[in-house]
Amino acid sequence: MTESNLFVSGGRRRSGSLVCLTNAALNLLLFLLKYTAGIIAGSVAATADGFNHLADACSCVLAALGFWLSGKRPSRRYPLGFGRIEYLSALLMSLLILFIGGKMLCSSVIRIIHPRHITYSPTLLIILLISVAVKGGMYLYNRHKAKLLRSSVIKAEAVDSLSDCCATILIIVAVICEKLTGLHIDGWAGIPVALCILYAGTMSAHDSAAPLMGRAIDPKTSRIIRQIVTNTAPESTIKKLILHDYGPERRLITFYLTGDIRVESISAIRKQIKHQLKAEAFICPISTENKYDEDCQH
Repeated sequence: MTESNLFVSGGRRRSGSLVCLTNAALNLLLFLLKYTAGIIAGSVAATADGFNHLADACSCVLAALGFWLSGKRPSRRYPLGFGRIEYLSALLMSLLILFIGGKMLCSSVIRIIHPRHITYSPTLLIILLISVAVKGGMYLYNRHKAKLLRSSVIKAEAVDSLSDCCATILIIVAVICEKLTGLHIDGWAGIPVALCILYAGTMSAHDSAAPLMGRAIDPKTSRIIRQIVTNTAPESTIKKLILHDYGPERRLITFYLTGDIRVESISAIRKQIKHQLKAEAFICPISTENKYDEDCQH
C-alpha cells in the first residue's frame, strides 16, 4: 500500500491498528518467556523486564484502540474529528513506560541492598538472546511504519523497543559476569535498564504532548511551504505561519501572504500543500492598498 493510499478510506487506521496488535502479540510472547526465565534463574532484572513487556503489550492494545477511535468521522460537536485521540493514547503509553521504569529502578536498588544469586542456565541465555533479536526487529519495523504513517504512537513503540533491546543486553552482561566472576551485579545492571526505560518514556511523553500543546511548525515543513509559495507566487511573502494539528490525518496550516496575489495562485498553493504535506491550507492575502487587510494581519 502506497503512502497516499494510507490516508484515504481508513487505510491508515487499519494499518496502524494492525501494527499495534502485532506488537502486542510479540510483547506478550516475550513476557511469558522472560518472566518464566527470570523466576527460574532468580533474576530481578529479567523478571522486571518481563513485566515491562507485559505493560508494552497492554499499551499496544491501547494504541490500537486509539488508532481506531481517532479514525471516526467528524461529528457536529467535533467538526475537526477525533484525530487527537491518537496523541492522547501515545501520551498514556508514555506514562505507563515511565511507571514501569520507576518501579524497576526501585526493585534494582532493593536488589543492590539485598543481593541474591542468579542461577545461570543456557535456557535463560537463549531466551534473553531471542528477546534481543525480536526487540531489534520490532524497532526497525516500528521505525519504518512510524515514518510511513506519520504516527507518534508507533514512534513511541519504536523507541520503547530500542530501549528494551539495550536493557536486555545489559541483563545478559550481568548474567555472564556473575557466572564467570561470582559478582552480584544484577541490581546494578537493573539501574541502567530502568534509566533507559525512563529516558524512553520521557522522550515519548514529550513527543506525544507537543501537538496537544500547540507546538510550532517544524523547520522542514516551513521550508517546503515557503518553497511552494516562492515557485508559485514569487512576488509574495509569508507572514505568521501557523500549524493547527488535529491529528495526523487532519492538519490545517494557516498563513498570510503579502503582495499582489491572484486567486489562481492561492488555489495552486493550496493544492501543492495538500499534495506534498497531506494538510489543508487557509491562506489570507494581505493587500497593501486595503486597510482592512492590514488590520487583519495584526
